[in-house]
Amino acid sequence: MVEPDLYDLMRSHIPEDHHSDFRMAIRDGLRLRHAGMGEEVIGYFGGLPELPEGVEWPGDGKAHYEHVASIDLAKLPALDLNLPESGRISVFGDTDGWAGAFRYFPEGLVLQEAGLPADLESDDRVFTRAEMTCAVVPTIPSTSWLEMHLLDADDEDKVFEQLDAFGDKFFTHSWSWHQLGGWANEIQGDRDLGLLPGSAAAQHFYPDGLPSGRVLLAQFDTDGKIGMGWGDFGTLYCFIEPGRLAARDFADVEVYWECH
Repeated sequence: MVEPDLYDLMRSHIPEDHHSDFRMAIRDGLRLRHAGMGEEVIGYFGGLPELPEGVEWPGDGKAHYEHVASIDLAKLPALDLNLPESGRISVFGDTDGWAGAFRYFPEGLVLQEAGLPADLESDDRVFTRAEMTCAVVPTIPSTSWLEMHLLDADDEDKVFEQLDAFGDKFFTHSWSWHQLGGWANEIQGDRDLGLLPGSAAAQHFYPDGLPSGRVLLAQFDTDGKIGMGWGDFGTLYCFIEPGRLAARDFADVEVYWECH
C-alpha cells in the first residue's frame, strides 16, 4: 500500500474520541518522485548539480559528496515550511560516510553545470539523472509519538495494538519515499520535532512550549532506478532548527543518513 487512504485508516484503527487530535497532528509534505510523460518537472535527482561560479562541489575535505537532488523552489506548491518562493536547493550525500550537505542558491545567481570531480568519477559514485515531479501528501508522526500524545493512560491494550497496526499500514510503501517537508519517516531514531512553532498543533500538544529540536526539510530514500543507496535500504535526511528555518538561514542544515 503506497498511499493509503489516511482517513479510512484513521476511522478503522483509531478511537473516535482521538480523531480530532490525530487530524491536528497531520502535516502536508511533498512526495518527490520521478516525473512521467507530461508531468510538471520541479527539479531532478542525481546527475550533475548546477552551481554558481566560485562555489565548490561539497565534500568533507577528503572526498566529494554525491549529488542527490536539485529543486526549483518557484515550482513548488505552498507548504507550512515557508521556504523562499524562488531560488534553488541542492542536496548532496556521502554514501561512504554518514554526512552530506544542503545548499540554497537565491534567484539571480548564475548557475552552471559543475564538472564531475575526479574522485567521484573514478569510484563511479554518480546517481543517474532523473527528472522530478511532486504531489502534496499527508504525513504523520511516528507511532511512538502518536502513542505518547494521542492516547490516554487508561486506553485498553487493544487500542495500542490498533495504533501499531495503523502505523504499519501507513508507513508500508513499495517505492522510494522521497519527501520535502512534513514529518520524517525515520528508520533508527525518533528525533523529528515535527511541529512548527506558532502552529495550532504545537500550541495544542506542547502548551508549555515546544521542546528543542529540528524539523525535516527533505528526505531521500534508497532508489534503485537511479542507483541511489544509503547503506542497507537507508534514507538521507536534511533537518533544520526552526528558528533558522523561519529566518531562511540554511547555513546549519544537518544532513545524515540512517539505514536498517
